[in-house]
Amino acid sequence: MSESKCAECGEKAELKCSGCKLVSYCDKEHQKKHWKEHKNLCRPFEIVQDAAIGKCLVATRDLQPGDLILVENPVAYGPRPHMVEEGPVPCPGCCRLILPDTAARCEGCDFPVCNPDCPGLKDMDRHGHECMILGLRELRAINGLHEFYRQDALLALRCLLLQNRHPKKFAQILEMESHLDKRGENTDIYKSIESRIVDYLQDNFFAPMRILEGKSGKQVLPDISKETIHKICGIIDVNALEINQDAEVTALYPTAYLMEHNCMCNTVHFFENSEKGYTITIRAAFAIPKGDHISTMYTHSLWGTQARREHLLETKYFSCKCNRCADPTELGTFLSALRCIGTQDDEPCGGVQLPVDPLDDNTEWACNKCDVKLTNQEVSFLINQIGEEVDHVQLSNPTVRDLDGLLTKMLNFVHPNHYHAYSVKHSLVQLYGYQQGYMPNQLSDDVVVRKATMCRELIEITRKIDPANSRLPLYTGVLFHELYLANQILIKRKWDLGIKTKVKSINLMFQECQTALKEAAQALKNEKNSPAGQKLISLIETSTKEFNKFLARNKILL
Repeated sequence: MSESKCAECGEKAELKCSGCKLVSYCDKEHQKKHWKEHKNLCRPFEIVQDAAIGKCLVATRDLQPGDLILVENPVAYGPRPHMVEEGPVPCPGCCRLILPDTAARCEGCDFPVCNPDCPGLKDMDRHGHECMILGLRELRAINGLHEFYRQDALLALRCLLLQNRHPKKFAQILEMESHLDKRGENTDIYKSIESRIVDYLQDNFFAPMRILEGKSGKQVLPDISKETIHKICGIIDVNALEINQDAEVTALYPTAYLMEHNCMCNTVHFFENSEKGYTITIRAAFAIPKGDHISTMYTHSLWGTQARREHLLETKYFSCKCNRCADPTELGTFLSALRCIGTQDDEPCGGVQLPVDPLDDNTEWACNKCDVKLTNQEVSFLINQIGEEVDHVQLSNPTVRDLDGLLTKMLNFVHPNHYHAYSVKHSLVQLYGYQQGYMPNQLSDDVVVRKATMCRELIEITRKIDPANSRLPLYTGVLFHELYLANQILIKRKWDLGIKTKVKSINLMFQECQTALKEAAQALKNEKNSPAGQKLISLIETSTKEFNKFLARNKILL
């Protein structure tokens, strides 16, 4: 094996570049000195122009799971650009959710904020710059706060404000795809942007800004045209990433936006809130051969094919044709499948209804056992009705009985693995044993066994659509932890009865407990920066300690 040499001086070297691991250095000073020469070679991808999809990222070398692909800071970020009509809104300084009616106000512009001392309020790359102009408004709102203080317009405004302060960043944003050709004047999205963003900014920002420019003789923004605002809003809708870390943030990144969509994407990304904004880190989720496109996912993994493709067409303006979308069974998960309503000899045929061609928006749905067929419109109507009922029940603080009843009713029409059934089951496994009247010591063995079985079934589905825990780590972490808890209840009951480790079934439960806790921790390894992830990680660490104590106390070796 040849000895590694420093890329700067040629001497013996043991320190490797953490990005590509292809070059070595004798010390950090030589690594810094060599960076100007090495940085363009370090990135494991290149930007190419694809005839079908436009600009995209292609691997320039073989990548292994976990390999670092990219770390970068946003060119612009701010409150999520969706109109809020009531309830919590993001603070303009830090984007944490607040209740505007009772919140403190920004001293400069009177916007509802989390705290007058919020650091983001004075930061010129966050609220500081916009605040100087918004503060010129003579009016203040007492009622109708959601209409007057419009956080949904701030990200577009922050992009516009880059023109003078950071012209290179502004140019980077304008290079991104906006799909204005699909967002013309007669479209609903154009009319929405016109009323929500353009008109609001004209009245509340640009009018006082022009007064200021007249007094100072200096131009604040050279381009505030309606066309530019619409383009920026299109760029945000098409390219921005949403960040959920105890806040509602949307961010534009200079390179990450070029990752194309795939429902079985080959990367995992996570965010860290730093001084320069929400830094994104992108790593390989799978082995990515040299020449393969680098992808992420623009929609939800737990939606069925029809829902995913409709969402992508409406918001990103393309139809997905990935392997998962093209497979009627969705990689053997049957997440979109229906229970056939046909009969044979006056009995249900027991078949499954699947789309004949999932990539055809007007496809028929056919049973795999009888001749019954459904139109895509009939299926859409049924699934939308079921979805509305699921949403209604899930949002009404349901009991175990409510969810059990909904699931029983639903399974008359959909496959047990259908994504609406998955949603209800995922809620059920968490409620079993944690709701008044259903505490662990009050659950029958049959119910605990059902909880464990349901966890295993959902884990199997989740592994097929997210094998690298790149999209559903919280779902996976919850399922493995709930599986551990179900086994623990059964083990302790057997233990109290004197039925111990010589019984094979108990030994298997011990092993499954150990595996479940390890798998849960592994799934959540990149979730340390999210509040939900932190809470679940802490819970799993506590359960692991308790489990190990139980093993040690009873001298059990696994």
